[in-house]
Amino acid sequence: MSSQDIAGSRIAIVIESQFISSELQTYRKIFAEHGLQVHFVSRFWGDKNEEIFIREVERDNQLDENFNQTTVKDLETATATYNIEKIDPSDYAAIIMAANYTSVRARYYKPESETTRTTPVVRFFAEAMKNKNIVKGALCHALWILTPLPELLAGRKVICHEVLRADVENAGGIFTPTENGIYVDDDLVTGNSGQLAQLFAETIISEIIKRRSLGDQNPPKPDIIPHCLSFRMRRILTLVSEKGYWGEELVGPIEVFDAVGYEVDFVTPNGKRPIAITVSMDPYYIDPPLGRSVTTKEMAEKVKYWDNPDTEYGKRLASPISLSGWFPERPYAASPQYVRLLEKYNRDLDIASARISDYDALLIVGGSGPVVDLVNNQRVHDLILAFVRQNKPVAAECYGVACLAFARDWQNGKSIISGKHVTGHCKEYDYHDGTGFMKERGVFENFNMGPPPYPLEFVLRDATAPDGAFIGNFGKDTSVIVDYPFVTGRSTPDSYLTGQKLVESLDGNPPLKRFGW
Repeated sequence: MSSQDIAGSRIAIVIESQFISSELQTYRKIFAEHGLQVHFVSRFWGDKNEEIFIREVERDNQLDENFNQTTVKDLETATATYNIEKIDPSDYAAIIMAANYTSVRARYYKPESETTRTTPVVRFFAEAMKNKNIVKGALCHALWILTPLPELLAGRKVICHEVLRADVENAGGIFTPTENGIYVDDDLVTGNSGQLAQLFAETIISEIIKRRSLGDQNPPKPDIIPHCLSFRMRRILTLVSEKGYWGEELVGPIEVFDAVGYEVDFVTPNGKRPIAITVSMDPYYIDPPLGRSVTTKEMAEKVKYWDNPDTEYGKRLASPISLSGWFPERPYAASPQYVRLLEKYNRDLDIASARISDYDALLIVGGSGPVVDLVNNQRVHDLILAFVRQNKPVAAECYGVACLAFARDWQNGKSIISGKHVTGHCKEYDYHDGTGFMKERGVFENFNMGPPPYPLEFVLRDATAPDGAFIGNFGKDTSVIVDYPFVTGRSTPDSYLTGQKLVESLDGNPPLKRFGW
């Protein structure tokens, strides 16, 4: 494959003030020579058709009366014609953060009104980092655009200007010097000097060609490695609803586990193959509380691969463990021979719980399905209690967190998260109409049942009282709370971070016991 095969592809160059003119000119020239379209993009302030950035430079002017060289201050401009809040990263073959201090301005331009984790440019790069088909480029100081979200750099081999090396390493990046000053870590291309713009651009082009030649038969397998010094073989038991899981809330953590070499076994209430909720595979579905899509095109495709029983990914869900065949059901108090049946239940429960020793942690995947077949499932409660009693971490996402609230010792009725700090779907994000449940493959049932059957926030507030707390982090991009042995994630955007924090709770140095509160 050659540059002719990628002609017409788009390259986004993110600019701000303090740009380097020669760098931008080099990009425009090199990419155009290969038939690539260059879009200069940035954050727009107000209702504008373009955003103009200014850079002050000093130029040699002439000799003064004493024959000394004099300089004058001059102004250069660069124009962004694409608003970063109105474009989709997946429309680009490569996205480059311009060098010098453009990334600093993109992060901190208006600190009095927004945090570094929520600036549009940071969000744009965070979304692009999820898609390994997009080549990301950062030259010189540009890696500063990723440091507000350390999970984006954790475990990635990079090179950068020495002035931000400490920030990059504190974010989990691995500084990797090279002879030519350029380092390629899969989909991330970095360089240590703005003077390398031509070699950097040529490397970006080579990586685009490489990705096109690989094809798109299966979604990419990301290198998402949390910031831990070492890993050992682990086994994660993943509990999934048979009534509909939210796609990204399965895909995100599993990709993290795969990246660090963990084994994953799936378990469902009755051993049936789980099915993804239809809208979680639809990038055009608008989440009513947020008024926007919560599923990228790339993620929608990944979920479809998992939901397709004929793909490599889909086959992993083909034969899940049956929870009903593993854990016994507690007998009714009105049953004949209740005492004898209860004794048998407790013996069988001890045998079932002993199998937990095969696993290092439990993950409960979220979605609306868990409301139906996981939250008030006594076998699920016993499964969770078995992990907690062996002091093994339990992670839960979104409505899966409700399972923790209702997992209680039968004698005292006290929730296992009493006194703990957790997050979960907060009231502000609750919908008015249900997203529905999966009745059977290919049938999406939207009952328009009104709001969820219970406000999860209130359930968690009550369950964690009096010494614990519900932490919704409303208005923040992500919300993951670690209060060992529990790792809880609020909703879809927290899927990858939930997986990462579970890994850190197992293999961090030291193991992560507290995060987010």
